[in-house]
Amino acid sequence: MIDLNQIAGQVLDPYARQARLAPALIVLLPAILLIMVWFPASWTLWGVIISVACSCGLVLLLSQIARDRGKQREPELYAAWGGKPSVALLRHRDERINDNTKSRYLSFLKSKLPALIVPTPEEERANPKAADSAYESVTAWLLTQTRDTKKFSLLFRENISYGFRRNLWGLKALGLATAILAASMSTAVIVYQYAFASKTPTPEIVIVTALSWLLSIFWIVVVTPSWVKIPADAYGTQLLSACDTLNGSNGAKAVSEKRKRGRSAT
Repeated sequence: MIDLNQIAGQVLDPYARQARLAPALIVLLPAILLIMVWFPASWTLWGVIISVACSCGLVLLLSQIARDRGKQREPELYAAWGGKPSVALLRHRDERINDNTKSRYLSFLKSKLPALIVPTPEEERANPKAADSAYESVTAWLLTQTRDTKKFSLLFRENISYGFRRNLWGLKALGLATAILAASMSTAVIVYQYAFASKTPTPEIVIVTALSWLLSIFWIVVVTPSWVKIPADAYGTQLLSACDTLNGSNGAKAVSEKRKRGRSAT
């Protein structure tokens, strides 16, 4: 039985809708469009109701598969990129964040995590795995401090963008197979009708078939680890920049408490 509450949650929650549901719909898109243009008469009121009900269940299942496949294959991405972006950005040898900014982030993090031992450049070169472990603990702490999606709205948007591309990449095999199968079947029918039945296909059918082939090319050419890396790096950069926001919030809170103590003393 279809869980309407779960479907509503997928639609209403921004992350679930954009990072999980959207990739699932892109996988189904060529099949849905071709059914609509090849069998328009089947889209009666009851046909639409039944199709939507079935599609909701299928989309819900695919959205779960998208999430799972994205998470399962995430280690492959990290291996291709040389590590998790938020961890790699903290390395001394990584130059995407300038040394002064990186030093400021690490100083703030050490003030919040007294037990944290930040490796020196020499220690990082001697034992990269241990250094990454220290940076991993830093990013794990930052994640717990940045759950407020309104306060850290830009970070949340970058997380959605990364989740969308990662999950789409996780569904690449299924999406590519669906697009090629739909496009091939539609093309074969068009050729048969034109060559043997002297029947010219409607412009809608031709356009949707062409779009299915273009979507196949999109899966092959665009949906790659390097494409996913762009928002992953942006998300890692925003996560680390949250240090400044957190530091500013703590400073403002300290000033406010000091003012309150001053007023109570008078």
